Amino acid sequence: MKTVPTRVASNGLLSALGAPVLHATQFLLGLIHREVVSFAQPERAATAARIREIICGFPSQTVGVDEAYVIRNAVLATEQVPGVIAEVGVFRGGTAKVICEAKGERALHLFDTFQGLPSPGTVDEGFEGGQYACSLTEVKAYLAGCQNVFFHAGLFPETAAPVRDFQFSFVHLDVDLYESTRAALHFFYPRMSTGAMLISHDFVEILAVRRAFDEYFSDRAQPVLELSGNQCLVVKITN
Repeated sequence: MKTVPTRVASNGLLSALGAPVLHATQFLLGLIHREVVSFAQPERAATAARIREIICGFPSQTVGVDEAYVIRNAVLATEQVPGVIAEVGVFRGGTAKVICEAKGERALHLFDTFQGLPSPGTVDEGFEGGQYACSLTEVKAYLAGCQNVFFHAGLFPETAAPVRDFQFSFVHLDVDLYESTRAALHFFYPRMSTGAMLISHDFVEILAVRRAFDEYFSDRAQPVLELSGNQCLVVKITN
């Protein structure tokens, strides 16, 4: 949740002006590489409003409303897939809160140093150790009231021992760095149930993250879908 999106993910005013105005605005903004994401249907609009409330709190998160909406839908879509949920890279807890409101009774395991990024490697550009720090105390306070949530503070995968024997139905990665992405893929993908989903932020804009995905899936018949924001999606198709 680190890169400010280039999409306008709120269209309440435009929707009120009618579909022609919305479509014209979408087209014009598309010419300068910005987008209006349509949540015009009442149910979607209400969901987007709630997500916007979360994303704009404590203080504002840096994931887009549209990206958080994708995460929510993936959590709902994996409701019947066996396994627990994990997120690596919690930052201020925005996407964790979105997950909590969609996960039902499934356990959510949150992994973060809670002291910012570890030291970047030679392939990581534009980052510094300690960036995006938010204390465990602050995140726990923000997620107070969320049920069946477990916190694992420290450098992943050194903190993964408590879930080593678990299956996973949904995994969210937001780790920015090559080694962190690579380690998470090596740990989680073999433990994902068939039909489980993994979403990673930073895939589009951070070349080191894409490199980790390209290398890990180079010899696997597993599609990696680039999404319209800064995410990619993997659906486990076979064990």
